[in-house]
Amino acid sequence: MPIHRHIVTLVTVLLMLPVLLRLLPVGEAQAQQKPMRIGAHVHLDDWWAKHATPENRDFVTILKAHTKSGRIEALPNDRLYRQYQNRKLDCILTGGWPHDDPQLRSQRALTFEIRLFTLSDKDLSTQEEILVGRMKQFPPPSLPLERTMVDWFPLQNLPQGFDLLRAGRIDALIADPSHVLNAPDNIHHDIIPADLPPLKTVHVPLICHDTKHNRNFVEMLDRGSLMESSRLQ
Repeated sequence: MPIHRHIVTLVTVLLMLPVLLRLLPVGEAQAQQKPMRIGAHVHLDDWWAKHATPENRDFVTILKAHTKSGRIEALPNDRLYRQYQNRKLDCILTGGWPHDDPQLRSQRALTFEIRLFTLSDKDLSTQEEILVGRMKQFPPPSLPLERTMVDWFPLQNLPQGFDLLRAGRIDALIADPSHVLNAPDNIHHDIIPADLPPLKTVHVPLICHDTKHNRNFVEMLDRGSLMESSRLQ
């Protein structure tokens, strides 16, 4: 009789084995979907998404789906790096890491085509010298203004640049159009692209602390396997 019970138990386990094996990836995926805190230099909210490219919009949607708050936290440059270094943020979207210690870096990235913006009543081509605001983490690009002397002002964030531009403390700033057009009620209608071609294309990857969870997350992000899970959430 005991032998019969052992045989029945063994058969039951063998019959359940395929089901158990199918459940393993689900458990792994749930572990990899541990909520995170992600920061950025700029606002990547619903207003921004209206003017973003589909690729950028999809990338940010995936990241938001895996955060605790359902959003990416916009912080000034120095505060963003400080919070990340203090491990209050798991990952950040940034175009440059200003330290030597290696970080995880995604292959997928936001792609921005940056342009020169100025006030609608200012003609930069007639200026002998201009002061241009740029996001602190990006090196200054070359400007197609051969007869104009250009000086640079490092910005903590774009709202600072908008304020300085309106106050007359800088003559122009560098930004991606989606970040100028994303304000509610289009409050930046007085800030327009200069009559110049796009300056360059910049790539902003996700940078994360080197942990097992973050390695899994970045690998899945680059493989594209997080796309489907974010759609189901």
